[in-house]
Amino acid sequence: MSGPNIAIATSLPAADQPPGEQLLITALAQAGASATLATWSSPEVDWIQFSAVVIRTCWDYHLRVPEFLAWIKSLEDRHLVVINHPQLIRWNVDKSYLQHFATSGIAIPETIWLQPEEEADIAKLCATRKWEQAVIKPVISASAYGTERRNSGQVQGPMMIQQYLPAIETEGEWSLIYFDHEFSHSVRKRPRASDFRVQKDHGGSVEPATPPSTLTTFAKATLQLLPHPATFARVDLVEQDGRIYLMEIEVIEPELFLNYAPESAQRLPNSILRDLSAGRH
Repeated sequence: MSGPNIAIATSLPAADQPPGEQLLITALAQAGASATLATWSSPEVDWIQFSAVVIRTCWDYHLRVPEFLAWIKSLEDRHLVVINHPQLIRWNVDKSYLQHFATSGIAIPETIWLQPEEEADIAKLCATRKWEQAVIKPVISASAYGTERRNSGQVQGPMMIQQYLPAIETEGEWSLIYFDHEFSHSVRKRPRASDFRVQKDHGGSVEPATPPSTLTTFAKATLQLLPHPATFARVDLVEQDGRIYLMEIEVIEPELFLNYAPESAQRLPNSILRDLSAGRH
């Protein structure tokens, strides 16, 4: 009997895939599955041919959210397995999910949530809250899209305004990778000089690093609060003045940095195939 036929959903051509994605495809083949890159928005893809659709480098979804969510729903309607689970994907699209963690005892940077059409004066807000600077983020964003560091000016919602944590420049941001809620590996991301954005698109750097147990304990507690178990997840943390802050938890299409820990490329296929056979999705 042949193994499952799995679609690796993407928005990128094969030549532009990050190194870890080819490792995933190769490892799936070694585990007895076939895996095919498939552009999520292409009308030419016959999704019904696949046993499962794994959402990976769909890195334009935040620019076309209604279309993306309609596509996810179409996969559900065809009774296709979607990994991560559609419930988790819909929940993770809007960064207001961070409020769920904040009210459950997980520290996030101090945050103001602006509703649609609501306005805020950044200089007044920083003065009132004794912030040196604020970070302005759209509530739907990826790869620091539309994210700015400011201490003045007007902004209009929907938007989130967070206290800037200077430790991101000195200590960087940790990304802890989990498969089936078990720790796999981690990296530390740092911004380029005079910037605060750690993404490679903005000149940031990445290096493999072993996190202290305080970070893995914090990340594990965060994962326990997800509304549905995650086959894969990336937990982004910053530690400042002895306190750990959750910056993001990514369960839609996170960069998993598989190439920084090649053995992890085998762990993920095992999780995908185990969850598929167990019918968890």
